[in-house]
Amino acid sequence: MVSATMLASVAPEWECVAFVVGSTKLLIHPSVATAAPSDLVAVDLFSPGHDSISNHVVKYGEKRIRLTGLRNAYQVWDQAVDQASAQRLMAVPSIWAGTQGCYEDADRPTSSKYKYPLGSAQILLAMLEASGHPPKFFDRHYLPWLVANCDGGVSTYTKYAFNARIWWATMAGAVGPASLTEQVFRLVDDMRPHEFLDTVNALDRERRAAGIASWLNDDWNLAGSDRHTLARTLRWLCELTGWRDPVRGGIEGLDSWVEQPVNGKGEIPLSGATSADEQTYIASIGNAGHALNANFYHGGFSGSRFNWIGGW
Repeated sequence: MVSATMLASVAPEWECVAFVVGSTKLLIHPSVATAAPSDLVAVDLFSPGHDSISNHVVKYGEKRIRLTGLRNAYQVWDQAVDQASAQRLMAVPSIWAGTQGCYEDADRPTSSKYKYPLGSAQILLAMLEASGHPPKFFDRHYLPWLVANCDGGVSTYTKYAFNARIWWATMAGAVGPASLTEQVFRLVDDMRPHEFLDTVNALDRERRAAGIASWLNDDWNLAGSDRHTLARTLRWLCELTGWRDPVRGGIEGLDSWVEQPVNGKGEIPLSGATSADEQTYIASIGNAGHALNANFYHGGFSGSRFNWIGGW
């Protein structure tokens, strides 16, 4: 949502027409309820079928797994990603760096261990500045922290310092020492131990004093996935930044948007697959070519896997 609003602030004809909610359903503007628009740009989502701005790992890589059919299915997927990236806008750092979802070890630079570790907002800010279309940061209290912490960037910077400090410093260096990207990087690099927490608490005190329901939790993630929380968050974001309303028909019209389940989903573990699973997984990878979002997820309770969800 931060990335989408930031992009809308510098792109006069760009607008939000759909939101993915919890990877299970879509919230869609009535004008595009029956089919996705032909000029769709996915923010924080990836698919070979449309332009994408994404922080995720999206290619499997060169590992030769034992199940030949499954290996071939991943090769076809990677080829589709390569072909799409030559034809569409793919603002995806993992493609630029050649990151391989199949590897998680530390002995190769293209392993997912060294994947781009931040959110879409940080790389989008750097790209907009590098292209000569920087957003305006009128607020210097909350907004820099908000961008810095997208996808948990503040905690990532300390927890995965071996990787995040390289990526973030490189982005700042590429854009330049007087850039907003440099300022956000320095904010996190030089922060006091409790500085971000103090900012979180300051916002919560302001909210309570105003008697407004929460829209962000203590980690500055959305406090809920319902459309009213989305509206409160977007309204606050526009008031804070001075950026324009990014939603087609306006934020106040979200109550009339159509809610529907995604038209399919898949989950393929990156290890432990057997011949009994192979044909099911091959078919699922093939269906991912028509997904609204597909990527490789690493770690977590259920283990590393290839995920995809359908769209309209």
